[in-house]
Formats: sequence, C-alpha cells, structure tokens
Amino acid sequence: MRFNRSTIRGLLGSIALIATLAPALAADDVSFDLKYGVLVSLTGESAPAGQAWNAATKLGIDQIKASIDRLGLEGITLELTDSQDSQGSPAAGVEGAQKLVQIDNVDVIVGDFYSSITSAVATAVTMPNGKLIFTGGTSPALSKLNTSTPAMLWQPVPADDLQGKVLAQIIAKEFGANAKINVAARNDAYGTALAEVFTTAWKAGGGTVPKEVLYNPEQPTLDTEAQQLVDGAPDGWLFIDFCPTFEKLALPLGRTGKWDPAKSFGADSLAQCARQGGKSYPGFRATQASAAGGTSFGAFQKLFAEKVDKGIPFESTMAQPFDSTFVVFLAALEAKSSDPTEIANHVQNVTNDPGTPYTYEQIDDAIKAVLKGEKIHYMGASGPLNFGPDGRVNASLFDVWQHQPDNAPATVIETIAFKP
Repeated sequence: MRFNRSTIRGLLGSIALIATLAPALAADDVSFDLKYGVLVSLTGESAPAGQAWNAATKLGIDQIKASIDRLGLEGITLELTDSQDSQGSPAAGVEGAQKLVQIDNVDVIVGDFYSSITSAVATAVTMPNGKLIFTGGTSPALSKLNTSTPAMLWQPVPADDLQGKVLAQIIAKEFGANAKINVAARNDAYGTALAEVFTTAWKAGGGTVPKEVLYNPEQPTLDTEAQQLVDGAPDGWLFIDFCPTFEKLALPLGRTGKWDPAKSFGADSLAQCARQGGKSYPGFRATQASAAGGTSFGAFQKLFAEKVDKGIPFESTMAQPFDSTFVVFLAALEAKSSDPTEIANHVQNVTNDPGTPYTYEQIDDAIKAVLKGEKIHYMGASGPLNFGPDGRVNASLFDVWQHQPDNAPATVIETIAFKP
C-alpha cells in the first residue's frame, strides 16, 4: 500500500493528537475532591513558626493545583479548606480540629507541631472520625496511637527517640562520655519523652545527670528551677523547650552567674530562636533533623522566598508540611480516591523504593507516571522520607546549629549521620 504526502501528514497529526490526549485518557477513571486543613499556632508566642507552617502548606497545595491545571485533569480538585489556630493549647487544638473535620469535612489535617496538641487531636477528633493527620510533633508516643492498619497519624519529622540518642552522642563528643549533664525540660509530652530518651542513653553510655528538672513553662517565674539547674557542678546542660518560653528560664539562669550557654545544648525546637524573633545565646548548640537533605531543598527555599509574604520567616523545617501536601496528593492519586483510609494505604507506596524518584519540581511527570500505573518514590525537599508502617519517617542525618552573637541567625556547624 502506498501513501501520498497528504495521507502521511494526516496520520502524523492523528498520532500527535492521541499523544496529547494520553494523559487525559489515562485519568478517565480518576476523580476525587481532596480537602486539606491546617491546625497550628497562628497567634501567641509560636505565631512566627505557625504562620510559616501555614504558608508552606498552602504553597505545596498551590504547586499541585497548578500541575493539575497544566495537565488538564478536570476530575481532580484539591483545596486548603481552612486554617485553624491551635493557640499552642490542646483544648483549643481539639476545638479547631473539630471545626475542620465536622464542619469543613477535610480529609487530612496538616499540623500541629506541638506533640501534646497532636496527641489530643488524634485521639479525640481525627482517628474517631477516620481522618488523616500529618504532624510536626516529634514525640515517640505519637506513633503508638496507630493501633490499627493502615496508620492514620504520620510523622514527617524524625521522632525524639532518635533525637535523644543523637544528643547523647554529640554531647559525649564534646564533654566526654562520663560527663555530668543537668537536664531541663518542659513538663509536657514533648519535653518529658525526649528527656527520658536522652537520660536513658546518657546513663547507658557512662554519663550522669545530677539534676533533672521538669517545669511548667506557664509559671510566672522559673527562678527556683534555674537555681536547681546550676547545682551539682555540671559539665554542661541540655534544655528541651520552645524558644519563647525558654527565655523565661534563661533570664534567671543568667542571673545565677553559673550558667554558660556555650556549654549548653538544646533540642530541635531551640535551634533557630533568633529567626523566630527571640533571643540567641552565643555558643548554644541544638540538634535538628536535617530538613534540607532533599535535592530540591534549594528550589523550595527560593520558591518560599518568591511566593510567601516577606514578613513570614523561612525555616528549613517548613519543608516538612510542604512535603506532606505532595505525599497526601500522590497517595490519593495512586489510590484513585480521597478517602483518608485509602490514602493511608498508599503513603508508603509513594515514599519508598523501588520506584522512579521524583521531586516536587517534577510533579507533572510524577502524576503522569502514577496515572500510567508506574511505581514512584517521592523525594521530599526534606529528603527521601521513606515512611514506615508505623507512620514514622526514617532519617539519619542531623544538623548541629549554633547560636551566634548579636542575635544573628544560628548557623549549621556540622551535619552528622547518626549511627546507633
């Protein structure tokens, strides 16, 4: 059979049209409406971090929506339905979550970064109503709330049972394994759990803890606690608190004349106090899971600077709520459903090997691959993620931050690979 040029051009045009329609045809059986909600401290002492968390979540959703529009996936919609202020309180958090779930009917809540709020919300609201929650909380106790399969509570931030051991490792490197370290922690789920992990690891390695002080950060003054913490001739200190309330303890510590910030270490929440509008304590060091471990982190930081209000400070940990939006969406796409349980069944699938790696910058290609039934591995701005069946992210890189003079932002002085 012979074809003239006109016929060939027609055939080529048909082939091109079919290629153009392929993504749409592949998506014919995929249709869902995905609703996100944010729960975080938008007012009060933690407002700067909360506003950044909210902005990062919205930024991720906007990137996905733009991709959906580019690909012409008319059957799929997603939105940030509402953002609720937890006010740093479990009671307010539960009230906000109830609004998101019962009135807004969201499928997933992104937040809170307080473990105590997350625990209250998960047990009282999200789990009883079959909703997902992606938290910034780091308490090891949170994953234990996942008593059924699949996990409905996911932690994109490494849990404190890793961080506590990392702190023991770097403090031993600084002062020696047999050193005396006084420990101060806020008396809540975050503080007590991390303090317990550290002291257990520290004592197992040969160190001692002359004083361990748990305190209520809402107390009017912490002078008594400060005096206790400088007793016992410690070689150094470990503090577990949030930047705004730590100032209340640091002031009386300074007045004792016996406290040296350069001999002090802190948990992840004390890594970047100056960036949050608080004070820096020159020489003070803090560990934080490396949220800048992904190949797309630099692009995310640039995107945040371009798209987010200049008054909202950027923090590396904002990669975690940003990544959460993509994980939820890609799991929903693979499940072909916005049903939270179905999404939960696919979270591991899209965040682990084997699978072709895609970052958020390649979201169009990742969507096409999922629609073709191909296996993908979403590589977050914060790193590879590799979620486990218990809802925890698996990470082993930790940054050591050091506070700088003149209230300048803290800087990373070392990144270590944790080896148990």
